[in-house]
Amino acid sequence: MGKQAAQVLVDRAARDAAKAKFDGHYQAFRADMDERGIGGRIADEALDQAKLMFDEAVAVVEEHPAAIGGTLAALVLWFLRNPIIDLAQRLLDSARDRVS
Repeated sequence: MGKQAAQVLVDRAARDAAKAKFDGHYQAFRADMDERGIGGRIADEALDQAKLMFDEAVAVVEEHPAAIGGTLAALVLWFLRNPIIDLAQRLLDSARDRVS
């Protein structure tokens, strides 16, 4: 057997091994698709991403609690700004009435 024929046999064996590995992965993928479907896979991926984001948010809060607390306080004040302004205006008006 010549050198080229031996190389063809080696290449064929490598090709067959790669095809067998691909077929194994493909069959596992098909079985998973048949079991969960596309919607299930998307839901699982979304859930995994949400868990990772939540874990990262917890880590940030643990590292910087003062910054998170200040931000939350600022947000609360922002959402309650109109009632706070109204209360301040009423207090100011009642103080003016008492002075007059």
